[in-house]
Amino acid sequence: MTSTAPPRATPQSPAADPPPAPAGRPRLQHTTTAALRTVVPLLVVVVALSLYTNSQNAAFLSEANLQNVLSQVAVLGILAAGQTFLLIGGQMDLSVGSLASLVGVVAARQFAAGWSDVAVIAFGLALGATVGLVWGLVVAFLDVPPFILTLGGLSVFASLALVLSDNTPVPVASGLDSWGFGEWAGVRAPVVFLVVVVLLAGVVLHLTRFGRTTFALGSSRQTTFLAGIPVRRHVVLLFVGNSTLAAFAGLVLMARLASGDPRAGSGLELAVIAVTVLGGAALSGGRGTMVGTVLGVLVFGVISASLTFLQVPGAYQELVSGGILILAVTVTAAADARVARGRGAGRASAVRSAVRASTDPLLRRPSRRDADPPD
Repeated sequence: MTSTAPPRATPQSPAADPPPAPAGRPRLQHTTTAALRTVVPLLVVVVALSLYTNSQNAAFLSEANLQNVLSQVAVLGILAAGQTFLLIGGQMDLSVGSLASLVGVVAARQFAAGWSDVAVIAFGLALGATVGLVWGLVVAFLDVPPFILTLGGLSVFASLALVLSDNTPVPVASGLDSWGFGEWAGVRAPVVFLVVVVLLAGVVLHLTRFGRTTFALGSSRQTTFLAGIPVRRHVVLLFVGNSTLAAFAGLVLMARLASGDPRAGSGLELAVIAVTVLGGAALSGGRGTMVGTVLGVLVFGVISASLTFLQVPGAYQELVSGGILILAVTVTAAADARVARGRGAGRASAVRSAVRASTDPLLRRPSRRDADPPD
C-alpha cells in the first residue's frame, strides 16, 4: 500500500508567503485620516472645555492667552517631534525630559562662566547628539531594549542635573533672552521654534527616503533588513536626531525660565508619549504622522490651560494627565489589535484557499474502482 505525498507549495503556489512589498512612499492622506479619527473625539471635548472655560473666564480665548498656551507647549511639541520618529521606527526614549533638564542646567552654568551664546548652543546640541549616539549604538548593536535603557538614562540625567545645580535652579542673568522672551512678527520665539521644527520634521518624515525607511523599519525590521537597508545605522540616526531635539528643547526651556531648573523636565517623558500616541502613532511602530502629533500637543495644552483657568488643584491636573496617557495607550492598543486580527483573518483565508486549491484536484480524480466497476 502506497501513500500519496502531499503536494509541496512552489514559489508560485498560493500557499507560499507573498514577497514583501517594497517600501514606497507612505500614503500621507490615509495615515493623516487615521490620526484625525483618533484625535477628533478629543478635539470635541477640548472645544467644549474651551468654551466652558471661556464662559467662566473671558480671557481664556484671548490672543495673549492663546500665545501663552502655545509657548507653554512649545517644548513639549519639540520633544514630541523627535519621539514621533522613534515610535514610528519601533523605538522609544524615556529620557528626553531629564536630558532637557540636564542640558538646561549645563547651559546655565556655562553662561555664568562667561560662555558665548553660540558656544553654549553648540555644546548643548553636541551633548544631546552624543547621548543619542550612545543610545543608538547600544540598542542597535547590543539589542538592549530601548525602554529599559532610556529608563535608566532618565534616572542618571535627573541625578546629574540635581548634582550640578546643587538641587536649586541656576539663574541666568543674560543669555538666549530672545529665545525665551523675543517675538518675531508678533509671534513669540518658542512658538516660532515649534513651527519650524514640526515643519522640517514633517517634510523629512513624509517626503524623504529617510522617512519612508522609518515607516518600513517600524512595520517590519526583518523585511527592511532583507531589502538591503542598513537597519542598525538607521536606528542610530533616529536616536541621534531625537536626543538632539531634546537638547534643543532644553535650551528653549532654560531661556523661557531664565534659569537652569533641574526639575523643569520632570514628567515630560510621559506627556511626550501621551501626545504622540494621541496623535495616532502606534507603540508597536509603523504608524504615525507629524500632523497627528501636533494635534495631540494642542489637545494636551488646551486641557492643561483649561484646568489652570478653572483653578483645578495641581494634584487633580496630574490625575487628568495620567488619564490621558491611559486613554492614549488604550486607543492605540485597540487599533493595533484590530489590525492584527485583520491580518490574521487574511492569512487564514489565504491558507484555506491554498489548501482547497491543492486538494481539490485529488478529490476530483476518479479512482481505479470508479473507473473499472466490477462485473
